[in-house]
Amino acid sequence: MTDAVLCVDIGTTSLKAGLVTANGEVVSVSTVKFNSADDKYHIALTWLPALKRAIKKLTSLDSIFVRALSISGNGPTVVSEDGTTILWNDAYQADAEKCGNSLFIPKLFALKELFPQQFNESKYIFSGPEYLIWQLTGKALTILPEARFEGAYWNNDSLARAGLPSNKMPAFLTVDQKYAEISGSRLSELGLPLVPEKLPVFGAGPDFVAALIGTNTLSPGRICDRSGSSEGLNFCVPAAIRHPQVRTLPSVIPGLWNISVLIPRSGRMPEKQRLESLKRAVELLKELAGENGVDFPQEIFVTGGQTKNPAYMGRKALALGIRLLEANCDDAELLGDACVAWFGLGIPAFDSLQAAAASIVHGGRHYEAL
Repeated sequence: MTDAVLCVDIGTTSLKAGLVTANGEVVSVSTVKFNSADDKYHIALTWLPALKRAIKKLTSLDSIFVRALSISGNGPTVVSEDGTTILWNDAYQADAEKCGNSLFIPKLFALKELFPQQFNESKYIFSGPEYLIWQLTGKALTILPEARFEGAYWNNDSLARAGLPSNKMPAFLTVDQKYAEISGSRLSELGLPLVPEKLPVFGAGPDFVAALIGTNTLSPGRICDRSGSSEGLNFCVPAAIRHPQVRTLPSVIPGLWNISVLIPRSGRMPEKQRLESLKRAVELLKELAGENGVDFPQEIFVTGGQTKNPAYMGRKALALGIRLLEANCDDAELLGDACVAWFGLGIPAFDSLQAAAASIVHGGRHYEAL
């Protein structure tokens, strides 16, 4: 019998589930698409049924002891208790002065303005994947990737300035904590044949944080490229670097930072335009690394839908002039969830999140810039 963690990532259009062992073996992966006819403002109501269907599609469950469940999801997304959902890509325009630097307060404004009854009647408002955790465990919480992320989320002062109630926002827990447990009928409904009596629940929170963990972008000089319908180059650096063309956020590792160059809708661009945009992004990050005394890496970890096209990946490596490396799972978010769970379970060899990632995240296919 093999021990594994059940990892779940809630996307915009589908839910992915995977069984991942402590040494990074990806035993089985399944995907369930949300019904395209579903009302996007209530898409969160489909997450639990989708999870149950995804579990049924997993292979090898009869020989896998599931040690924990770990969940991440798209963000910044907010959900009321009745499942009313404002997705991360909702175009509602909130007052920028009231929102400050928060990524979530504009979504809270949208929920309050578009669905006032649902907002007012909810005891709690959830930050994306925590809604599914609440459905499974009955515990309300907010996953904060690291303490410095509070500014990108909210605090009592920022909510007060925005005129939003603080008592609706569940307390913060960080990724090094066990969030809750699933037991009894809720656990039976998931259809997992081999589980503990109480299944621990962990999670990386926002999908982009899960992807950084799942590509081991957790030490200075490491870089990953999240490539799909849009694209983002994420570079781990030892100190905050500010530039008008980059987004600077804390790393999930205390004391470190992540700088990103985002390329919206890159998946819709003609290939030549997309590669030119990526080349400029790499050159900008190299320039900033040199100015700040940070070594630029010799390879970039790539994750996401574009990795499913090896011919394109080869052309991409040549265009960027740098080695491209895929992780041992196309969906790095699942690996990130696995790292968080195995670390949280207290495995002796995993005395830090970085140690867990070093063991679980392996290099897969690579493409040379010859």
